[in-house]
Amino acid sequence: MKLPRAGWLSLNPNRKGAAFEFVPLKRFQHQKNTFPGMIIPVTLGHHTPACVTVSRVKNKAPSPHFIPTRIKVNAKNKISLGPFVAILTSDGGSPFRGNHINFADIIRTGRKMGVTVFVITPHSILSAKENIKGYLLDHQTKLIKWKPAILPLPDVVYNRIPNRRAEQTAVAQKAIKTLQQVKQIPIYNYSFFNKWALYRELSQSEELKSFLPKTTLLTGQQNLEDLLKDYSILYLKPVEGKAGIGMMRLIRLNNGYHLAHQSSKQKKHYRKKNLAEVWSAIQKLTHDRPYIAQEGVQLATYHNQPFDIRMLLQKNGNGKWERSGTGIRIAGETAISTHVPMGGRIEDVQTVFQHAFPEDKEQILKNLEETGILFAQTIESNQNTILGEISIDFGVEKNGDIWFFEANSKPMKFDEPAIRQKSLQRIIQYSLYLSGYEQSIEEVTS
Repeated sequence: MKLPRAGWLSLNPNRKGAAFEFVPLKRFQHQKNTFPGMIIPVTLGHHTPACVTVSRVKNKAPSPHFIPTRIKVNAKNKISLGPFVAILTSDGGSPFRGNHINFADIIRTGRKMGVTVFVITPHSILSAKENIKGYLLDHQTKLIKWKPAILPLPDVVYNRIPNRRAEQTAVAQKAIKTLQQVKQIPIYNYSFFNKWALYRELSQSEELKSFLPKTTLLTGQQNLEDLLKDYSILYLKPVEGKAGIGMMRLIRLNNGYHLAHQSSKQKKHYRKKNLAEVWSAIQKLTHDRPYIAQEGVQLATYHNQPFDIRMLLQKNGNGKWERSGTGIRIAGETAISTHVPMGGRIEDVQTVFQHAFPEDKEQILKNLEETGILFAQTIESNQNTILGEISIDFGVEKNGDIWFFEANSKPMKFDEPAIRQKSLQRIIQYSLYLSGYEQSIEEVTS
């Protein structure tokens, strides 16, 4: 029996209760030996047993109650329908936490590519057996509305728990371990990075340690004094920070020190006469959270404003690391970092590099891409978990030397449209790779 490669699956069994209805895509409806009406035993998602009956809809698309699926046949002629990709976020909110706009973009991209994506939470994982409670995006409206549904166990889980605190709760950790050890479902981007742990791991790499600015754990006034003997500028970063929040810059002057601190609400500047005063101010600003101290690098500039590079690296449909895009972030006039929420701005890569490196632009861009892929490969190897994407912040000096600043296992949305579109497609492509489904099905239209 020749089976269609893709189609639409009903969310509920048909009226007779015998099977789920499967409607092939129109281009597969006329192929020979598909036997419409036959009931076929299948596995939905990771390992949910079910039966489907093949139907034909000639003149209209299936109702919104149908979801896109593909068909996979293994060496033993066992038939699977999927893949079902779940976005893992935290419980609470309406009806869950996290970036709903980002989730909707991923789900809509999946639908166009013939892949069903839905949202799950730790509590739904812990109560799941053969099926799981999830949330589907309502495709009947352009607004973001969620519909609860009972769905097959996913083939792949993409971890987008929004913050470290939520990810480190007992229920979240138990859910993640249940996915990995009990359900044996691949989950990628297992956890947030710790800046200090990441630096220590990377500093062991002979290939990469030359790209790392001097970095230490911030332990006290003596620690600062030792660093300031060699470096006139230091950046102080929360070990578990994000988006530049809580970051500080310390500059050694001829007659004292200048300390700048940025929070999510404001930026403050302090002039201090001696290091004891500096350390006292830092202690009040850190609130006992662990920080790293990092050597300040003299970055290349664009119209006299320093810039750094934000590179998005993702696994492709073959499971290999590729650069999905490179963004430029220009520091604001009063900002101490280039993060856009902190006053930085976006500029075109080619324009900025032509200005900063008119003779070596292409070579430096090539070096950056090769370096980024090497960092992604090494970080994944050190983490000993599955990574599907990371963003990396690089700096480049005027002479073209490249510096690694930090990496993020839960990249924020890139504002550049081309990078954004590619990033969404790569999430689906890598999920297809992990689940063992073909990449080559043409786009599905609803």
